[in-house]
Amino acid sequence: MENNNNENDLKIQLEDVETGEIIDFIYADKFDLNGKVYAVLLTDAENEEEIEMVIMEQLEDENGEISLQTIDEDKEDIIYDYYDELCDQLFDDDDEDEE
Repeated sequence: MENNNNENDLKIQLEDVETGEIIDFIYADKFDLNGKVYAVLLTDAENEEEIEMVIMEQLEDENGEISLQTIDEDKEDIIYDYYDELCDQLFDDDDEDEE
């Protein structure tokens, strides 16, 4: 992972194991669910309509090294739905504060 000094965002590159393509991401957020930490990544696209969100499990080894792992397909819907709920709660709270 590399830190971009011009912004507060952490930019990372991941390789698609099937195609070998290198994809640039912005580490946008993280959250806990059932004792696991998940990283929210956004594709680093200039056109806002092309931005995609990916959630991966964040693992930390005994040396403090962080790695990302794809989440199991059978848990994918639960994890994405949970993050959607977190965002809804956050934005609902922001709306109430403005009133």
